[in-house]
Amino acid sequence: MATAKEEGAVPDFLRMDADVDSIPAKLDRKGDWYGWPSTDVKPVTLLDDLGRTVRIRTPVMDLEGLITPTNLHYTVQHFDVPDIVPTDKWSLTINGEVKTPLNLSFDELRRFPGRSVRTVMECSGSDATFFEYFQGKGPKPSRTQECMILSASEWTGVPLATVLNEAGLTDKSLFIRAEGWDHGLPATAAEGTQPFFYDKGLAVHKALHPDTILAWAQNSQLLEHLHGAPVRLLVPGWSGNWSVKWLRRLEVMDHMPDCWYHYQFYYYADSPDASDKELITTIGVKSIITNPNDDTERMSAGPHMIRGYAWSGAGTITQVEVSVNGGETWAAAHIEPPNDRFMWVRWSYRWEAGKAGDYTIMSRATDEVGRIQSREPRYNNMRKNFSAIVGYPVKVK
Repeated sequence: MATAKEEGAVPDFLRMDADVDSIPAKLDRKGDWYGWPSTDVKPVTLLDDLGRTVRIRTPVMDLEGLITPTNLHYTVQHFDVPDIVPTDKWSLTINGEVKTPLNLSFDELRRFPGRSVRTVMECSGSDATFFEYFQGKGPKPSRTQECMILSASEWTGVPLATVLNEAGLTDKSLFIRAEGWDHGLPATAAEGTQPFFYDKGLAVHKALHPDTILAWAQNSQLLEHLHGAPVRLLVPGWSGNWSVKWLRRLEVMDHMPDCWYHYQFYYYADSPDASDKELITTIGVKSIITNPNDDTERMSAGPHMIRGYAWSGAGTITQVEVSVNGGETWAAAHIEPPNDRFMWVRWSYRWEAGKAGDYTIMSRATDEVGRIQSREPRYNNMRKNFSAIVGYPVKVK
């Protein structure tokens, strides 16, 4: 009979019949791995006055695979996190330009045919500090230490179109105003602005897309409160601010609603007074390098795998290219399957670092609609949707 001291044997404290008291208080995480849950990867969090986590930044550089664990998935909200509404007390109102106004309970919503959607979600403010770096006004931000407002999950719920069809749209149904339970007043709001519920006005064509859903589950579990429970809106391919959490009301309208977080915050323009503001919707085409990371200052000569992620809000990723000489020449990377419509992809490139020297590693993504990741960001006074190519220096010794 094998003992725990024999190579490959399972330690006594991990046997099914082991005494719980025999489990060591601390395990050597540097040795053999026997399936003990890892606590090595932690997000950057912001706590409220009561010590509760209210914001999370995802340690993307420390993760593998495509799905972000729920406890590491980023969270952002503009107002205070609202009180918990139990599922048996929650309801969703659908009114406005509809033939039959509805008021659905949680159980009634779950009686519609469901749908699961896997999507990358990115905050418009992710990597905002790179704008200053590109303008020569600050140092290059650290991918490893800063963490990102960027994650990916599988969401389960019901298509928004199914619920809207149940209510019955009219010829005047052009926008759907989604309202959450989070309530407050923006710090930069004009004097006299009254507190309001966070809201967004979704164009009907995006609302009726089959992958736009009312989600009640994330990564196979019912939503956690910080992620928008009991039900949130999920708008894949668009910046995360469209996916309204803690959903309470859907108002169907014949015009675009005047939501504060449209042209006062999430827009492209050179100044707050610009007359040509463009509403931010679709996520840009983007790629990042996760290996080597910011902690890699030197690499040995020989073969290395350069790895990373690539994604786009407009379509699947069709090509990723890698440059090791600052963009002078590019080579195709391998896109690792699967390659889902709204998800990011993992990519890899085998680099033969043949001689010592200084190198600048870059990646460049292309999506199915022909968008190519650019060398320069789309500058805007709100510092939103950064997606430019960033180079990372490494020294081969």
